[in-house]
Amino acid sequence: MKPIKFILNVIWLIFCGIWMALAYVVAGIICCILIITIPFGIASFRIAGFILWPFGRTAVERSDAGAA
Repeated sequence: MKPIKFILNVIWLIFCGIWMALAYVVAGIICCILIITIPFGIASFRIAGFILWPFGRTAVERSDAGAA
């Protein structure tokens, strides 16, 4: 990993990454408690992972994901 990405990730984590990730984790837990919203809860946990360490990661669209 390039040093600039590491520095940007640490700055992001300190200033707003932790709070946003915590909010997504709480939302994911609430969604998993409500049975019908479990897929949204799982997506919230994935988004929380991207928010914690965003620089250097890429979101890729998959053709086999989503509704049929």
